[in-house]
Amino acid sequence: MATHQQRPHFDFDPPPQSDGPTHAHRSFRVMGSPANVTLTSVSAWAGVSANVLLDLAEARLRELEQHWSRFLPDSDITRANLAAGSPVTVHSDTLDVVARAVEAWKQTGGLFDVTVLPALLHHGYQASRDSGSRDSAAEHRTLTPAITAQLIGVTGSIVIDRGRSTLTVPAGGAIDLGGIGKGFAADRVSVELIRAGASGVMIDIGGDLVVRGIPASGDRWLVGVEDPVDPPHLVSSLALVIGGVATSGTTVQRWTSPTGQTVHHLIDPATANPSTTSLLTATVLASDAATAEVFATAAMMHDGPAAIEMLDSVGLAGLLVARDGATLRTRSLRSFAP
Repeated sequence: MATHQQRPHFDFDPPPQSDGPTHAHRSFRVMGSPANVTLTSVSAWAGVSANVLLDLAEARLRELEQHWSRFLPDSDITRANLAAGSPVTVHSDTLDVVARAVEAWKQTGGLFDVTVLPALLHHGYQASRDSGSRDSAAEHRTLTPAITAQLIGVTGSIVIDRGRSTLTVPAGGAIDLGGIGKGFAADRVSVELIRAGASGVMIDIGGDLVVRGIPASGDRWLVGVEDPVDPPHLVSSLALVIGGVATSGTTVQRWTSPTGQTVHHLIDPATANPSTTSLLTATVLASDAATAEVFATAAMMHDGPAAIEMLDSVGLAGLLVARDGATLRTRSLRSFAP
């Protein structure tokens, strides 16, 4: 699950000193991306330590990667792809995320489509690119198990049978959860951490970020969005009480296709080719990271004005950066000013 995106930069002011620690943080790599988990008000928890909750978060995210990665030969997704046309028994987490992906396909009129994997493979995205890694030898370390799928645009034909705990990928098709897997994982684990005793949680997996509960300082979580034209400088800062932020873009995950062209990972389902958008990045805020990811990806199928119109029509805040460096903002974005 190595779809990389321009990463929102999460930041907060150091909390005041107290009798015990007030926040805890851990960074690691999962789902082909850097992950950051921050917990707040550690000293207020009863009967559970910060390290226990951080261990829980890391283990749970790795478990979800084992279920959902198209690069692992025994994952639920790989097994379902290899058996396309036949039902495959999978974990309930897998049924949940695929159901969300099908809903996203409907919400975006097909612009968000997890069945574009055959097109990605055709354009050369055969191997896991460990986004953010400085080790070039590690960038192509895991190949997608061989599939013969040729169809895209068949998300609406995916069959989810909760009674039998089975998933059926349409015959001739294959799925890649990509960004929605990271966003959905961040959402799910953040809820689990709050239920386990955390007062506040921030989880960022490769640019899909969710915040819940009490911030480290102040009354809102602060998120900075990196300028794709001039990284690591920020193009904007945002303040959230709760919710998700995701940035989709074409500036990082690029490679040379078998035909010698420079291509990126954002496939337009209408053409089976990389999107020709004039945008570099689209950042979207929503009630959860999965929804933010869905509409950030959908926005990248449009040019700027059409993307803004789409986001405004569904009531989501967004920030777009065009190739010429111009920024476009939805009407509601001002509500998230720090």
